[in-house]
Amino acid sequence: MAAEDVMFPAQLRRATVASFRDQLQAAGNRLAEVPEAMAQVLHQAESVLDDVQTALTGVPAAPGEGERLSVEIGASRASRGVHPIESAHAAVTMFRVLLPVVLERTRIRGERDAMLLTAAGALQESIMHRVGIGAVAYAGFLLGKVNHSHRDERRRIGRELHDRAAHSVGVALQDLELYDVYSGTDPQRARSRIGTARTALREALDSIRELARDLRESAVEIGGLAKALDDYVATRVPDGIRTTVSVTGDEHLPDEVCEELYLVLREAVRNVVLHSGAHTLEVTVEVADAQVRATVRDDGRGFDLAAALAARSGVGLSSMRERLELLGGTFTITAVPDAGTTISIVVTHLGAHR
Repeated sequence: MAAEDVMFPAQLRRATVASFRDQLQAAGNRLAEVPEAMAQVLHQAESVLDDVQTALTGVPAAPGEGERLSVEIGASRASRGVHPIESAHAAVTMFRVLLPVVLERTRIRGERDAMLLTAAGALQESIMHRVGIGAVAYAGFLLGKVNHSHRDERRRIGRELHDRAAHSVGVALQDLELYDVYSGTDPQRARSRIGTARTALREALDSIRELARDLRESAVEIGGLAKALDDYVATRVPDGIRTTVSVTGDEHLPDEVCEELYLVLREAVRNVVLHSGAHTLEVTVEVADAQVRATVRDDGRGFDLAAALAARSGVGLSSMRERLELLGGTFTITAVPDAGTTISIVVTHLGAHR
């Protein structure tokens, strides 16, 4: 007799798994929208039945993927931005669908009431064991993303130090050297070198102070997302770019969402300033119904998105995507050469971050 026939015949398994699938779809669970994710969770349901069978009969099921699949599921859901709420709902639905089947099959076998409790306990233990493994894998994936985002932020600060502070200091040193050259032969020219050196050192000092402030405190802690964006635009966007910033409902944003969203929007604005050649820039953020929608739109030269990603020249794009994945959010880019760029951001389940 095949192991699968001991308690759960093939026909019963198919019907049970199909019922589980139908209930996930009816509830609008996001896992049901991703074919690979649905296949994984249905396979998990069959593995749970195997665990219950083994606990009650002592007959081991055929070797399966077991814990490896749970690890893979946790990481893949994190990479797709599938929120843990969806996995928790799937686990509850699985228990609700499988429990009557498990209890009925236990009664058919003529087991006593005590075995019904054993069956229910085995079912719960198997499901929660898989949920736990998946949660650890999910958290591990996100931790890796956090570390990657932190590295990106350090690289940004390093670029700022090199491109702004170090450049200004280098200019100042060059002017001081020229002062030594001209001091004996052309005093007026020498004095002008001192003046430009002083200006360059002041610029370097301002840059260092700005970076120190970025490291010391969160921009969004001093007045919220709207003020942080207004301050950044006021200090970093040239007057030649006509800019509008509109933020509504940001007081409803959890702190960690607000901070990560600011960093993503800041990077998007920075890319417009450095690369787009735009004349207008529009930043909008709307927070309502446990969801935030944000857009950064410019009328610049745009770019070939596919070519940029293939050449790994999409400045900050991977960092932006990873920060949003940490929040269970997504972003899309519409970039057309000579027709501007639009970045659209959506983050849902804000209540889960509180």
